[in-house]
Amino acid sequence: MSEHSTTQAVELERVPHNITENEAGISTSLTILCAATVGVVVGNLYYAQPLLPIIAQDLGLTEAQVGGAASLGMLAQTFGMFFLLPLGDVYNRRPFILASIAASVLALLAVSFSDGIVWFSVACFAVGISTFGTHMTISLAASLAHPQKRGQVVGTVFGGLLTGLLLSRTISGVLGSAWGWRPVYYFGASVLTVLFFLLYVKLPNSIPQSQMSYPRLLWSMVDLLRAQPILRLSCAYGAAAFASFNAFWVTLAFHLEQPPLEQGSDVVGMLGLLGVVGALIAGPVGKLADSYGPQRILFSSMVLTFVSFAIFGFGATSLWAISFGVIVMDLGIQATQVSNQAQIYSLIPEARNRLGTIYIVIYFLGGSIGSAVGVWAWSEFGWTGVCVSGGAFMGLALLVYLGQWIYGRGKVPITN
Repeated sequence: MSEHSTTQAVELERVPHNITENEAGISTSLTILCAATVGVVVGNLYYAQPLLPIIAQDLGLTEAQVGGAASLGMLAQTFGMFFLLPLGDVYNRRPFILASIAASVLALLAVSFSDGIVWFSVACFAVGISTFGTHMTISLAASLAHPQKRGQVVGTVFGGLLTGLLLSRTISGVLGSAWGWRPVYYFGASVLTVLFFLLYVKLPNSIPQSQMSYPRLLWSMVDLLRAQPILRLSCAYGAAAFASFNAFWVTLAFHLEQPPLEQGSDVVGMLGLLGVVGALIAGPVGKLADSYGPQRILFSSMVLTFVSFAIFGFGATSLWAISFGVIVMDLGIQATQVSNQAQIYSLIPEARNRLGTIYIVIYFLGGSIGSAVGVWAWSEFGWTGVCVSGGAFMGLALLVYLGQWIYGRGKVPITN
């Protein structure tokens, strides 16, 4: 069966194109609002990372326990994405996005009330589940964007995601150092409440392009994954990149508090601020992807991420070296993700939420694995183990890329 006929089998009872494709494109103000939405909501998962030593001490827990709870939140996000994000292809996305914001407010307040490992773990799980609206927002922006500017729009909105992810560490690190960890979650809930009312006023409705039952909707993702080699490769690269990213960030606070660095959560937060340099290239990278094709920059971006772990390893006792490595890593991660998403959101317009679901579930599954491996590597081998494991994830991705280029060139469509 050809890829075209397989795609047709996946799409049942298709509704006409013109109800979601917007020839006028998406406005700049709405693009910025979408970027802010994904940034603020996904940032909820990362408030804890600079605060892990403080939370562990306050709740009388070990580093492994609080690190495991943070990893549980990542796993919960993957779970929520798989079962909820595909609904954006058959229902109006607006109420789902608003529900995600409201649920996130309640989940953050639940974290702030934690008094032990059980409540803290359950609350982290709730935070993870409630973040499904982030990627439904990205798919909505992709649908509203003019086809010739889709890469730039996706890049800008996804740049908001990485900016929020990184700034959340900065905010939590600074506030946590000054006032303790619980006020960080009060602050996050307050920001989300304001965002909810802005979205209620500005967020447009969307009319789905597919009509199918929920079981069929979920099963169709298997068909899409089988039918789309570009999707499979993008998932592999994205998962590896996010695994390495999380292996670093989930253990950084533990490393910095050790001699000879002996730094607190505020320094972890400031290092997160350096990573925003990578987020600033999101729009330009997306524009380059529109003009030259995402594959032209994908390999270089993965090499940058791989090299950053060598910097972290050899410069383990230098805050300057770690700072430089953070900039290099986040440049690589950002360019990798924008390249991947520019490709997958261009494949099948009627299945953007499901394509996004497949990619982001595997992406965050990779992040969950990276977090767990990072915590284990830190417990067993210290900072050297973290650097080796993070570099290994990207090394495997590079091997897959080179294998496709050498063996699959001309057989598998890995370029646009």
